[in-house]
Amino acid sequence: MKTVTFCALGCRVNQYEIQALREQFAKAGYTELKFGEKSDFCIINTCAVTKESEKKSRAYISRASRCADAVVITGCYAELCRMVGKMPENVFYCGGCGVRGKILSVCEGIYSGYSENTCYEPLEIATTGKLPNERYRAFVKIEDGCNGRCAYCIIPKLRGKAYNRPEKDIVEEVGRLAHEGVSEVILTGIEVSDYGMKRLAGLIVKVAAIDGVKRIRLGSVNPGSVTPYFIETVKDCEKFCRHIHLSVQSASDAVLKAMRRPYGAARLNETVDMLYASIPDILITADIISGFPGETDEQFEETYDFVKRSRIMHVHAFPYSPRPFTEAAEMPYQIPENIKKQRNARMIELSDLNKAQIAHGLLGSVQTVLVEKNVRNAASGHTGGFMESHITDSRAKPGEYVECRITGFDGALICEEI
Repeated sequence: MKTVTFCALGCRVNQYEIQALREQFAKAGYTELKFGEKSDFCIINTCAVTKESEKKSRAYISRASRCADAVVITGCYAELCRMVGKMPENVFYCGGCGVRGKILSVCEGIYSGYSENTCYEPLEIATTGKLPNERYRAFVKIEDGCNGRCAYCIIPKLRGKAYNRPEKDIVEEVGRLAHEGVSEVILTGIEVSDYGMKRLAGLIVKVAAIDGVKRIRLGSVNPGSVTPYFIETVKDCEKFCRHIHLSVQSASDAVLKAMRRPYGAARLNETVDMLYASIPDILITADIISGFPGETDEQFEETYDFVKRSRIMHVHAFPYSPRPFTEAAEMPYQIPENIKKQRNARMIELSDLNKAQIAHGLLGSVQTVLVEKNVRNAASGHTGGFMESHITDSRAKPGEYVECRITGFDGALICEEI
């Protein structure tokens, strides 16, 4: 019996890619075990977006090496290792970001060492007729790579230029997923906006027309790319969740310019205003970087005020992390770690306050919750707006949609089935 374990670190794209590999290995006759169990191979899709991500990748590689006969790494940290020519200890094979489609062949052929850098290779899921665990929800990758030139980001160097999957392939994949019982689809990519917002709007309409699809979400969107046409399209699409995640990073013109983000504070505020004007009940989440080189207290406050004024429901907040091969890592006026952590903690505190205020405004309303877990009649899931929800005294099974009345908030919405 051939055995394999899998681990996906970092973004949704990595999770999608691991699912594609999982299905390839299953089709080839491998038995999948839980990560940490003794196995022939352990496949880890790594992350390198921050210094902490690298550290986590190394920790998982070390753990896997104690359990698997051979550790195979792919993804952004693996690509970084390939670029610097230093493979981590106990790694059997180090493949970068363009060779995932060859990993099964690598394991079958018992080839060790480094991969060669190749172009984008298409992957797809739902090819075996089986989806583990969350059958009702699936990520679908619509693009890979990024055309951005942000001063702080190493990902374009690791993933390469943007590559858009053909619309036909995406729609066919979603159709297969829906046939297998998936009802919520998350269209994701390294930079979803590089798909083109008009083209993305058209894709959403086509995905919404597929039988079985009840919810559509997006990965992170560049706020400078959001157009009135896109907003009006998703406004009229009942299956598009009233939630959008914006890769804001900062709301200070000076910091945005230093970051080389393709928009300024005025455009950022315009995007948020357009969203609320057209879709008043939309909930917005955002990425924010605190402590970018040269960021002053006043400039941080500009971003803090934006998050407060814009009612950002949740902030994915993280302190600036210098990345190799990036311009920002060599910039003067690097912010001390303690200041970065203080600013980041304030941003998280504000995020929690915003969420509580939004939740208070939902008290008494009726929301539809997709149940993701139910343990002893205590169910949990998310609303269309992506608010975490706990349903009391519920017999609903994972994958079911439940109409609930919001009765309270304790970090998550407290709901009662109607």
